[in-house]
Amino acid sequence: MYDIAIIGLGIAGLEAALSAAKNGLKVIAFEKNEIGGSYLNFNSIPTKTISYSSQLLKKIEKSSKLGINLFAKPGYNWQIMLDRKIEIVNKFSKLLNSELNENITVVKAEAELFINYNEIEIYADDNIYQAKNIIIATGFKLKELAGLPFDGEFVVKPEDMFKKIDVPKRIAIVGSGSIGLEWAQILSDLGSEVKIIEIEKHLAFNYDIELQKRVEKILKSNKVQIFKNDHIVRVSNDQIFLKSGIAFDVDCILVTIGNEPNPCKISINGCTEQFLIKPQDDGSCDIDNLYLVGSAFCGSFASHEALFQAKNVINKILFNKEIENKISPYIINISPQIATIGVKEQDVDLFDGYEIRKISLSSLPEYWCDDSQDGMIKIVIKDETIVGAHIVSKNASLLISMFSILINHKIKLDEIENMMFPLPSLAQGVLEVLKSEWKGYLSALGFLPLLAVFSILFS
Repeated sequence: MYDIAIIGLGIAGLEAALSAAKNGLKVIAFEKNEIGGSYLNFNSIPTKTISYSSQLLKKIEKSSKLGINLFAKPGYNWQIMLDRKIEIVNKFSKLLNSELNENITVVKAEAELFINYNEIEIYADDNIYQAKNIIIATGFKLKELAGLPFDGEFVVKPEDMFKKIDVPKRIAIVGSGSIGLEWAQILSDLGSEVKIIEIEKHLAFNYDIELQKRVEKILKSNKVQIFKNDHIVRVSNDQIFLKSGIAFDVDCILVTIGNEPNPCKISINGCTEQFLIKPQDDGSCDIDNLYLVGSAFCGSFASHEALFQAKNVINKILFNKEIENKISPYIINISPQIATIGVKEQDVDLFDGYEIRKISLSSLPEYWCDDSQDGMIKIVIKDETIVGAHIVSKNASLLISMFSILINHKIKLDEIENMMFPLPSLAQGVLEVLKSEWKGYLSALGFLPLLAVFSILFS
């Protein structure tokens, strides 16, 4: 019998397997596809690889003002971009496989759970396995548009983009989460005619309201057409018809409307499937010693959230340690990057002691030296601590990581003001935003004298 069985070796399953093995546990893991899951094989790493090439092309096109002369118009080779993506994925795949040491048995097959009350057996590759603890880390599956199932050619997933021989000349992207927005900029950088269709009133719906406006401005500068508060009602041949009455032709439709848990195959005798799949906040289920992590727990988990939750579950199994709750940062890897964490401007009540401060990064010499586009840092403050941060900048992913530390450790403003950062650097923006003028501040107590003044003036 194994100490831990892990079903799925994506980012969460790998973290669980490696952490358990590091602590001396005997681990068996099941993976029917490639190790690394969507993070390594067709989402985060592949998309960022292609994005780097497309953003570099745009920079080269503007190089003359930096004193660099080109003797030919810059262009791109889609196949070389794809080959580079494959090369990078293969390198990381070999690295991950090398880390799966002798304490981890990997079975390259689909696993099915057979549950009889609290007795669990694992069926895979015509064998039966048992473990003291089982972690389901089977990741997510993409949501489909009603009436428009994925076909790999006309209605496609993000991973299907890497299988295309040529970059589509005309494409509609449905949904404006991070992957959809990243592909919108990639394809527009490469010369495609890109249209985004978003059912909500704003792009990047879960981001700060100012970041939503910046995202739209960035994409429009790339000649991306945006249709908000709209959706597809009909498709005829290559023509899309929207609810607004607008119609246009496309070569394909890229659907990025969200994820849902990818279920593990389960045969149940003695309890219902509905009873089984009720996860608790700590990843456990109604079945003893059975856990769900990452997107198997919640289809909308980001990769870093999945990894963090896997660590928590292993700590619970090993040390009965309580779950740690952290505020998670998020990024959109366009140029400039968009990053957010914590409380958003549209969610705060300025009458309840919140304060908002903001700076333009054009005030920092580093930004001018690197010929960066206009960016900004905005923070939300309460009780002398930062509770939210929202950034538009190159390397925003690094800046938001700094704010993640400050927010999750509840470091006071006076402590931050006494920190030191190198010059010139964008990190200096952390200190500069603290010195900026307040955009808004009204405490409940501070508002009372104001009411008294108005009552005197207008009585």
